[in-house]
Amino acid sequence: MNKHNFRSSFVGVAVLLLATIWAMSAVAQDQKVGGRPALGGHSFTESVDVPSPFVRTFIRNRLGAGKALDLAIPVTDIGGQPITSLRGDLIFAILDFEYQYAIKSWLGVRARILGSGRLGSDTAALLSEGVTMSTGFEFGWLIRLQERETSALALELDLANRSFTGVNISQYVTDIIDGVPASLVNKTPTARGGAGLRYAWAASPLLGVSARGKTGFGESVEQGRKDVWFWSFATALDFDLRTKSSIPMGVAVGYAYDSFPEYGGNVAEGVHSTFVRFSYLGREDFLMSLDLSHDSIPISGDAPDLKGASVTISLRYYI
Repeated sequence: MNKHNFRSSFVGVAVLLLATIWAMSAVAQDQKVGGRPALGGHSFTESVDVPSPFVRTFIRNRLGAGKALDLAIPVTDIGGQPITSLRGDLIFAILDFEYQYAIKSWLGVRARILGSGRLGSDTAALLSEGVTMSTGFEFGWLIRLQERETSALALELDLANRSFTGVNISQYVTDIIDGVPASLVNKTPTARGGAGLRYAWAASPLLGVSARGKTGFGESVEQGRKDVWFWSFATALDFDLRTKSSIPMGVAVGYAYDSFPEYGGNVAEGVHSTFVRFSYLGREDFLMSLDLSHDSIPISGDAPDLKGASVTISLRYYI
């Protein structure tokens, strides 16, 4: 699809979404459920990796940082064959803000602003991997399909517009030597639309299971590549420790896969993540979580995969 046509369609649908939010907010509302979501006596600890199917009004922000583990930077000779390698460090940063509004008990709309970055913390890593920044926003709907005593299912629809900016000194020098058009700073705007399902099941007051699957279509992060299909999947086991003790804490472990990562334009498809989350459950209108995650990030070309660890803190207020 032509990028101009795709973006024109994106803008049109985004305007329609904003009009929908304004119109439906002006009409009378039915009785909505507030507070942290719960099913069958189990209180779920929501996360960005595995968002819940519950229609609630909330404000959420997330801040985090990470670091590549055991990064090897190849050093090549004139023939292009690696002869040795250097060690370096990469630092990741994440800033994320989201607002969701429950128009009806079965319908919510949301808006999200996010940014992330990746840069080398020393000369070797900076020259090899450069600097990558990603900024963007999302608009979306959450539609409740089914909610029973111990399970819930919802449909999500969203539109996203993101911009990836990269500074790669090594590639810039290589392009000059090869006599091809060279650019030190590359900026790639992308627009996409997606749909998915969110599911939650309370196996017991102690244990909850949540999952999310999503697919969509949009512009590729890689310059010159045609529009692509993308998909993601995530699942988590959620333990409410209050059911077995007086400790107001929840613990969750999970796995996530994303074929459209937010790290930057030179990241290949297929980022795998595992995480553990610790959440404070002392208040029904507030959720504070600490996430520790390990990521496997494939890099396009012949570069080895990045192995990274990150720490994020999330604050969520239910209104």
